[in-house]
Amino acid sequence: MRDRAVIRPIKRAVEDQLLDLPGVTAVDIGEKHRAGRRTGQQVIVVSVVRKKPLGQLGPGTRIPGDVFGIPTDVVEEEPVLQHIHCGRNEPLAPRQRREERAAAVRGGSGIAPYRTVHLAPPAVDQAGQYRRVGTLGALVTGAAPTASMMGLTTFDVACLDDAWAVGDRMVDPEGGRVHGDLARAALSGRVDAAAVAIAPGLETSSTIDGIGPVTGHGTAYPGERIRKNGFGTGVTHGVVTSVDATVRIDHGEALGVRVLREQIRIVATDLRFCGPGDAGAAVLDPGGRVLGLVVAGACGGAVGFASPVADVLAELDVELCTEPQRVRV
Repeated sequence: MRDRAVIRPIKRAVEDQLLDLPGVTAVDIGEKHRAGRRTGQQVIVVSVVRKKPLGQLGPGTRIPGDVFGIPTDVVEEEPVLQHIHCGRNEPLAPRQRREERAAAVRGGSGIAPYRTVHLAPPAVDQAGQYRRVGTLGALVTGAAPTASMMGLTTFDVACLDDAWAVGDRMVDPEGGRVHGDLARAALSGRVDAAAVAIAPGLETSSTIDGIGPVTGHGTAYPGERIRKNGFGTGVTHGVVTSVDATVRIDHGEALGVRVLREQIRIVATDLRFCGPGDAGAAVLDPGGRVLGLVVAGACGGAVGFASPVADVLAELDVELCTEPQRVRV
């Protein structure tokens, strides 16, 4: 049986051609299923919006049964961004409120740009100005000598569209408290992330609500059990099934469809791993090490995708905060 190390270069060589086929949303490495059962065979997994009978597929649109001798498996799956929209003056629904709100800015809290964006159906029920809400995943610091305190979230949440600028105001979506200003952002082939400079005078804590202190960062591996606390769905658990996911994600009219490569794929160990409002949530291993930031989800939240944290830190040029005590900036 071929392992991932053998399949990986072949998958990378053909993924762009596969993504160009109609309806393809992702290319990954995973276990082949037959009649709903696991076979133990590692293959190239191709995700599509909707599977169709072979007779309905036109010339040149069929996904090959194998690629250079590596079998393929076709599954239905459409990754979507995990933010949520609320009206300019609209209170958040009860399922998104926290029963107890921590005074300190910490991982797992909500974050939203003060700037709104105009949306219309089918994106929302009624046309109007909306805020985009996500999760502040973890605290980081910039390079010395300033070493300013910042919070991580996604580009999707903090930047909204192509009109973003450093200095854009970020707020707490529940109470309207100013969190700080957008400091850095990256939307590249491997990273969807942003860093928000925490406003002076706010108390901060490098812990994750409901999980505990951040102890460092690490590299995810298939089979690893993880957890996250997102603003939308709270603390949930999952298992890493791949670190090779290449996904096509629609970032809206202004930014278009973007491809993120070598993302972490996470499958819920219960019914749901992520949902709207969880974008930016930190994914942690059992030892409290951050492995990635939630970007997208699929299959009703049973599957999540996260940008690897090492790439996030490198592209934003920041370092993860690991001290558990509270500090005032």
